[in-house]
Amino acid sequence: MKVSLYLDEKLWVKFKEEVLRKHGTLRKLSSEVESLLQTSIVDDEVVEQAFKKMGIDVRTFISPEEVKERRPKLRGPSSEVLIREMRRKRIGEDLS
Repeated sequence: MKVSLYLDEKLWVKFKEEVLRKHGTLRKLSSEVESLLQTSIVDDEVVEQAFKKMGIDVRTFISPEEVKERRPKLRGPSSEVLIREMRRKRIGEDLS
């Protein structure tokens, strides 16, 4: 199969240089592109099998509401409040 791609010229030149360094020839360009594509695509079946081995049911979908409900409750003030207080103290110390 023949495929045309539109790539940034500088990026393509760098990629060809890497392939040349790795293989000593540019004849492996196609196989290197294919290898990169294969590693960037997640095989859902492989992930599902891994979850099954861990005893996790991947067929169960959780709604956004359920995610919010299951989040752990925060203890104490938020980080925003803590940082604001620390800054206020630091500014107070600098002014005195």
